Amino acid sequence: MPFEIEEILQSGNETRWLEIKGPSELSDTYLFAKVARASLSLGNLRDGGHVIIGIDDDKIPTMLPGLSEREIESWTNFDNLSDRLAVYADPPLRFQCSAMKLSNGVSIAVISVSEFDDVPHICAKGYQSPGERGGDILRKGALYVRPRKKPQTSEVANSVEMRDVIDLATEKALRAYVSTAERAGVTLFVDVTASISQEALFNTQKSGAWDE
Repeated sequence: MPFEIEEILQSGNETRWLEIKGPSELSDTYLFAKVARASLSLGNLRDGGHVIIGIDDDKIPTMLPGLSEREIESWTNFDNLSDRLAVYADPPLRFQCSAMKLSNGVSIAVISVSEFDDVPHICAKGYQSPGERGGDILRKGALYVRPRKKPQTSEVANSVEMRDVIDLATEKALRAYVSTAERAGVTLFVDVTASISQEALFNTQKSGAWDE
């Protein structure tokens, strides 16, 4: 993972599975709201993804400025981060947080978000940009995704984006159903090969019976 993340940073572009945010502490409510928004969208993406904290948008290829030791500590405190993310995510996100030192010597925080377990993550609480920034960063009830056309976080805007989420949820529901049925002793699939073999054996025995 470290090599892949640094390679992406050096390219200067975000990807569908990686979003980059600037430096600050976990207590920065404005930055945290944007991190929560990105995390929600990655949690609704197949295989999840990563939020990188500590790199300015206009300095991505240089991988600067990085985070101070105090900033790193705030973002890698799992319990604190989990409590804050839980306010905005329903159901709660599954994630890991870690510090990473880049080849240029600066440190960043990496939040690795897993795809949802059973149902997609919905934004549980809104957050509006303060002051002149204006507008909603987080809207209660919104379903955030990572569109295929552009590596950014946005609300579901069309049937294609919704289909990706529905397909993933359907696959998970089907796997859960099969697992539950098998534990209950219900056979859902027939071994076609075995059936054919048994039929061939019967036909062989049947034809041979008249030769005796």
